[in-house]
Amino acid sequence: MNTAATTLNASLVQFDARALAPVLNLERMRGMVETEARAGAQLIVFPELSNTGYVEPLAPGAAFSEDVGGAAGAASYAQRLYEASEPEGGPFTQMLCGLAREHSVHIVAGLALRHPVLPGALHNASVLVGPQGVLGIYHKIHRWHLEKLYFMAGESIAVQRTPFGRIGMQVCYDIRFPELTRALMLQGADIITNVWASFRDEDQPLADEHIFTHRAYTRATENGVFFLSCNRAGRQGHCRFMGRSLIVAPDGKVLAASHSEDEGVVQAELDLSAVTRYRSFVGLLTDRRPDVYARAATTPATPIQP
Repeated sequence: MNTAATTLNASLVQFDARALAPVLNLERMRGMVETEARAGAQLIVFPELSNTGYVEPLAPGAAFSEDVGGAAGAASYAQRLYEASEPEGGPFTQMLCGLAREHSVHIVAGLALRHPVLPGALHNASVLVGPQGVLGIYHKIHRWHLEKLYFMAGESIAVQRTPFGRIGMQVCYDIRFPELTRALMLQGADIITNVWASFRDEDQPLADEHIFTHRAYTRATENGVFFLSCNRAGRQGHCRFMGRSLIVAPDGKVLAASHSEDEGVVQAELDLSAVTRYRSFVGLLTDRRPDVYARAATTPATPIQP
């Protein structure tokens, strides 16, 4: 970890991204970055697919919502999603880089990105920018349900160096695969951002109010990292996005959290020395046995005899 910085002020912006409305979403994010930067934020995180809203239909078997034109808009939805997505070096990227440079901040944003070579192809991505420009782009590896209709799967894992430590990115459903967070930690990540667009049917109550806390706490303590979980707020069609963004320290302490599905900002100061302190005490790196795990993962199980 870069010892020049000892603390980091992080802001998770839990906002309602409007479906297929990139210009509106762009302007809203601009105002939010400026507000958080004036308040002292050094790292500002936005949810999954902040430029386009979440993909439709929202669940297998569901109808297209009126937000995207309902049944009349279903035939052209894929084309409109592509048109609303970010081209290489497009307006979202330019705006985020300009704001990062102007305010000396770093920004992570979930965006739908067009493939730089293949027309019609998209990635569900998380982008990290800083004052010097784009630092890293992560393409979501694990696509949830109908995301597979629109997005190509990512193929690589990378960690980016910043003045306050190394950042690894993941997107939503990725959190359910612990191998990804472990790989990011082994590549040097001190901080991991997960951007979400996680929702529930508005007629169904949330089964577990603490589901996002459970997941972030587990990944943080398994790896001794700061885990920044930024979910979307608001409605789209028949669904409500569940919010409840939070920031968890390497030892599992919740530094700040939203308990709401409404728009808002989660802010916390991170003591960056906590990564070294936790890992050296717990022994996560010295006690690992990847040789044993590898044998178990590649050796066929012996059938249990009756």
